[in-house]
Amino acid sequence: MQVYFPFETVREQQRELMKDVLAALTERKSLLVNAPTGIGKTASAIAPALSYALEHDLKVFFLTPKSSQHEIALETAALMKERFGLDIKALDLVGKRKMCIHPLVKHVRQGFYEACSAAKKKNNCVYYSNTKGKTLKQKAEARKRKAGLDIYGAPYTDTKSICEVRELCPYEVTLEMAQKANLIIADYSHLFSEDIRKTILGNAKTSLQKCIIIVDEAHNLPHRIRDMLSTTLKEEDLEKAAKEAQQSGADDARILLLEMAEEVKNLAAKIPFAKNEHLAEEGELKALKELSKKAAENVKETAMDYMQKQKKENSFLIQTSEFLDILNREKKHTLHIAESMRNSRRISLYPLDVSEVSAQIFNESHASILMSGTLLPLEMYTEILGIRNAQTKEYTSPFPKKNRLNLFVNKTTTRYTERSEGQYEEIAQIAQNVIANTPGNTIVFFPSFEILRAIGPRIKTGRQILEQRREMPEHEKKALIHRFRELGSGFGGVLFAVSGGSIAEGIDFPGENLKCAIIVGIPFEKVSIQSKALIEYYQKKFGKGWEYAYNAPAISRAVQAAGRVIRTEKDKGVCVFLDKRFLDPNYKGFFPKDFDAKITSEPEKEVKSFFG
Repeated sequence: MQVYFPFETVREQQRELMKDVLAALTERKSLLVNAPTGIGKTASAIAPALSYALEHDLKVFFLTPKSSQHEIALETAALMKERFGLDIKALDLVGKRKMCIHPLVKHVRQGFYEACSAAKKKNNCVYYSNTKGKTLKQKAEARKRKAGLDIYGAPYTDTKSICEVRELCPYEVTLEMAQKANLIIADYSHLFSEDIRKTILGNAKTSLQKCIIIVDEAHNLPHRIRDMLSTTLKEEDLEKAAKEAQQSGADDARILLLEMAEEVKNLAAKIPFAKNEHLAEEGELKALKELSKKAAENVKETAMDYMQKQKKENSFLIQTSEFLDILNREKKHTLHIAESMRNSRRISLYPLDVSEVSAQIFNESHASILMSGTLLPLEMYTEILGIRNAQTKEYTSPFPKKNRLNLFVNKTTTRYTERSEGQYEEIAQIAQNVIANTPGNTIVFFPSFEILRAIGPRIKTGRQILEQRREMPEHEKKALIHRFRELGSGFGGVLFAVSGGSIAEGIDFPGENLKCAIIVGIPFEKVSIQSKALIEYYQKKFGKGWEYAYNAPAISRAVQAAGRVIRTEKDKGVCVFLDKRFLDPNYKGFFPKDFDAKITSEPEKEVKSFFG
């Protein structure tokens, strides 16, 4: 069959990747691909998948962790359509909250979906009413408002603007367009959240068996699924919800909520002395779960009634309802953790086995492609996602090796047991020397904000230093990146950031924007009840607890951070891995197969020689 590749020239690795994708589609398998930057993964996956889908009447879902990554997929589809005259209908689908234009509901954070449902049910959302209609007359009016709407191939921001003018709900309009779409560019949650998946597939009049799924940046998927199923409920929020129920005259709901608050208090009382958390056994949750099942519907109805009477679009009742919904449908292997922090008692849910969600999606779909530049080891992702019929493939970097220098420094460490003032001073001195010999911008990635604060101030340089802050607002982060890029065109600046953070992934620094990345320490997950339980669970299930739950994710974060340096074939740069533990042979399998690093105790000399 013909593959409608959008560009005139096809590089050898793109040809190989498209061939592997087509084989997976034909054999109805899942293909897991580790492909570094520069191969052109997006076009090489979408082109064969969409070509195959058009011929076999299937839909392609292109899933990303961030809506900012949708643009390249839309561009690929537009180029295919223009070059070959194809009937491609691409749809840009983002989260309901991001598409919401309701003046009040759009500002709700926790409990947004319940607030949206309440507004629709109580006829308080004119945009939804205008889009769907209830009576025959309203439905006819809705069809009239939607007449002539053809916004396939447009970014969601255009859809939102057009719908705002017509007073239509952008999300519902987009869902209705899903039936005719053959490429749906969406978020992970649109397929991996059961309720959202049912809604989307229902509107699209299709099933998983008729879908090809492409997961971009797939190394993020396990973490994102856990986030979807994780939730927390505070004792004081239950008490506030009880007061809201009282204001609504819902005495039954009030009593149930206070009983649940008492159960959270009882669970927190089991936290050992001098500790702040307790792993609750299944039997200890029995009373809370029974109350949850009894209260769920009552609390949801009371929440809607309360918000209607008080003319509010959010409430503690809604937030409680959200928790109860997740608790009542939790997966088999879920942790229940009682916590006490700053006089706040709470219960948290944390899922261990993401395959309880993902296995069905991948094993029922027509075929799937999972791709990333840090999807190693490939077999690990196959196992933890529960993919049965899988093929794996690792590609090498297309960029010239001579343009990149990787250095393993065989001294210093941020290992907890070896941390000291002297260790911090030595790390700072090495980083300082490397920066001084780099002709341009340098990013220093630390394993945590705590280590950044401990070492950062010790690094002395005449260059301007910028710093990522914890929970930095998006507009501030954009301004920080913009300023850092500007420094690259001059003497060069320094940016302190955190491995695994938003700057370490998804942001490109091509050309003069970045010459050197220093990875200080290995960014291991903080040891906690959750991380210990995950290690134990993976050890029991796969015999690889430490590898899968602890070591592989940490090395992946380090490699991801280092990957900011070389983004095009003309870039030239250095990556300094500043921790002697990187030399441990047990970590070798977590690096790309074509990864070469020079071992040194004087990285500044190697950097100076490299840049000449």
